[in-house]
Amino acid sequence: MEAIQERSLEENMKKGWIRSWCLVSIFLIAVVHLESASGENTKGSVIGVVLDIKTYEPLSGVNVIIEGGLRGTTTDQNGEFIISDISVGSYILTFDHIGYAKIRTLGVEIKNAETTDLRIIYLKEEPIPLNEIVVNPGAYSMMGSEPSIRKTLSSDDIKIMGWAEDVTRAVQRIPGTTSDEYSAKFNIRGGDADEVLVQLDGMRIYQPFHQKDFGGGLFSTVDIEMIESVDLLTGGFPAEYGEKMGGVLNMKTKTSKNGQRESSVGFSLMNARAFFLGPLSKKGGSYLFSARRGYLDLLNRLMNNEFKLNPAYYDIFGKMEYDLNGDHTLSIHGFLADDSYTMDEKIQEPNTTWTNVDSVDTGYGNRYGWITLKSNLAPWIFARTMLYGGEVTKKRYWRQYDLDPQWHLNSAVLDDNRDFRLFGFRQDWDVQITSDILVGLGGDIKRSNVSFDYSKDILNEFITNEDSLTEQSEYFSADRSVNSNQIGLYLTGRVKIFSPLALEAGIRYDGADHTNDKVWSPRFGLVFSPANATFIRAGWGRYRQIQEIDDLDIQFEDLTYHTAERTDQIVLGFEHIFRDGLHFRAEAYQKKMTNLRDEYYSFRDIDEFFPEARDDLIQLKLNEAHAKGLEFLLKHDTGNMLSWWLSYVLSEATDDVADIVYGGSLEKRTGTLPRAWDQTHTLNLDANYRLNEKWQFNFAWKYRTGWPNTDFTVKRLQRPEGTWAYYHDRGEFRGTRVPSYQRLDARVNRHFYTSKGKISVFLQIINLYNHENVIRYDHDILEQNADTFKAEISPEAWFGITPFIGLSWEF
Repeated sequence: MEAIQERSLEENMKKGWIRSWCLVSIFLIAVVHLESASGENTKGSVIGVVLDIKTYEPLSGVNVIIEGGLRGTTTDQNGEFIISDISVGSYILTFDHIGYAKIRTLGVEIKNAETTDLRIIYLKEEPIPLNEIVVNPGAYSMMGSEPSIRKTLSSDDIKIMGWAEDVTRAVQRIPGTTSDEYSAKFNIRGGDADEVLVQLDGMRIYQPFHQKDFGGGLFSTVDIEMIESVDLLTGGFPAEYGEKMGGVLNMKTKTSKNGQRESSVGFSLMNARAFFLGPLSKKGGSYLFSARRGYLDLLNRLMNNEFKLNPAYYDIFGKMEYDLNGDHTLSIHGFLADDSYTMDEKIQEPNTTWTNVDSVDTGYGNRYGWITLKSNLAPWIFARTMLYGGEVTKKRYWRQYDLDPQWHLNSAVLDDNRDFRLFGFRQDWDVQITSDILVGLGGDIKRSNVSFDYSKDILNEFITNEDSLTEQSEYFSADRSVNSNQIGLYLTGRVKIFSPLALEAGIRYDGADHTNDKVWSPRFGLVFSPANATFIRAGWGRYRQIQEIDDLDIQFEDLTYHTAERTDQIVLGFEHIFRDGLHFRAEAYQKKMTNLRDEYYSFRDIDEFFPEARDDLIQLKLNEAHAKGLEFLLKHDTGNMLSWWLSYVLSEATDDVADIVYGGSLEKRTGTLPRAWDQTHTLNLDANYRLNEKWQFNFAWKYRTGWPNTDFTVKRLQRPEGTWAYYHDRGEFRGTRVPSYQRLDARVNRHFYTSKGKISVFLQIINLYNHENVIRYDHDILEQNADTFKAEISPEAWFGITPFIGLSWEF
């Protein structure tokens, strides 16, 4: 079955790449046509000088940016700046400097062949408010409206870079994250991918990925077009965040301000999308609507694929926000995300060399609704109250049997249905006791229910560790319903001890009926700022992850809920922003993970359709796991034509393995072993080149150490009827590594400004120099006879050179 699936994926991807190159040609022709139809605007310049409003001293290193991702610069030692080659028009300039209030200059007119002199711009010194101070290390801010020099990635950065249409793939540029090419899921600092908390406007989103059968998810269920800001917390996050122990991805959606309207439609090779934002009425309030529909299933039909593969997905988000009065804002949210994957069963047809006998039908649904009331009860008290509900469904069905006697007799029927429903109430309070003391407290009460209906019936040939053939027969079924009450409470306090030093301490309590957990999690963080643009941070915390009520490993015949997993971590960080706009950041971390659940691991897991049916599935029993690392980030972006950032990570992630449960041929090892995603060295280099407001280019290069691998040799056994069964005689478990990984991606964005809005087209090429990045190894039988055989061990690789194109219209 695996060979059939992998062959189908490989053949369809090859066909897809051929058609993609055809689309690239169409893209280039369209760009040339539009380019010839549009005339070049004439150019002008803007100059000025920036001074401190009190001392009248010139300020160097001030970021001067033309809003809209066009151009920018920094002031020199005399506080002077100049931006040249600006197309004629009216612009907004922002002036941004650490320790000073950010200002915007409206209506800056650029005229043909003229220099606009803004003369003197005054900035007022402004300490960072206590609630805006970044105390905890491991916090990365992206997009948003806060000063650009405090952001790791701006909205403009993300729009230029590759995978700009997927928020979870975009954040994988952050140091400390680990991922593969297929999946949008990512690991943080040696932890598992399922240890990341994902929130959208305060609502937790469960399993936020489309097409979960492929590596856990190919795409995010959240359209990045509707996102205003993203915070990624990779370590040391405060006590207000619970339920997960690895990290936090916190996303906030856009809100219409001052009657702002924003609309766009677009498509790429993956999906078609529409987005609308605007005011509800003149009296106040706003709306947001976003919808996407993937058409991989339609592309497969156009390709006339023989395997009848039909992956489909869609997501819809809507929000209405009302200003009840000057102090209270009510918002209503709805979010739907569904996807499915089917493969039709059929037998061998003329002109084909294979027999497809698999029938696959999977489907996943996510439905959420929540109401949020934000209240400024006093100038020093803020409260957020949220009432929410949701439903998460999962359906997996697979039937397989072999008609070809060369494959011997294999059959399987799996049927897995899960329905998870939740309803809850959450409230958060921020109380500014004094200008130097801030207290946060809150709680979350949740009622949940899940129903399981699972069965499997598997008949399979299996080769034992004694090199003998046996028949593996498994039958298991379970029908179960579970109810649970969960509660989470937290209390935090932030104190500015003296001007350059702030401390935050917090405690969290989490309890759950279905696991009988009642756990406490203390956390501490501090920041010391010895200079205006220098920050030293430290954090320590204990994090608990209670097993989800719907995450029962029933497919592996485990009907027991386990007590909460635990991570203890310490993080140290240093950050400095130089006057010329260079941004340097370094962090060190150490994590210890205990009370871990058993892991189930497959040697050939190119996808995760039905892992419980694999004959190479092993069970890892872990004592604990450890992770440590050093992360460095160097970024330079002053809004000029060229910006870049470079990151390097030296890390180690290990498992303390107590036992390996596997009946096949394997040289087992226990004790300290590398985790499956351990990579010692990671290097990322990104460069953005803004030729002008029309043309933008991005290059992204990545290198990392190859992941752990288990070597094997090919052996065979003769069946009673005379045919041969070939199998892998495996060596030391995770005893070697695949070759190092490297990839260069390129992206070109072209914008066309018309009276009807802005049209943007992009061309992205993944793996530009077609480097072979090995996932793992398999074998091919080259020849065989009664006495001997010849086998070739060949690599399975990630994407080769692969182009994508897309188009959007903002109006």
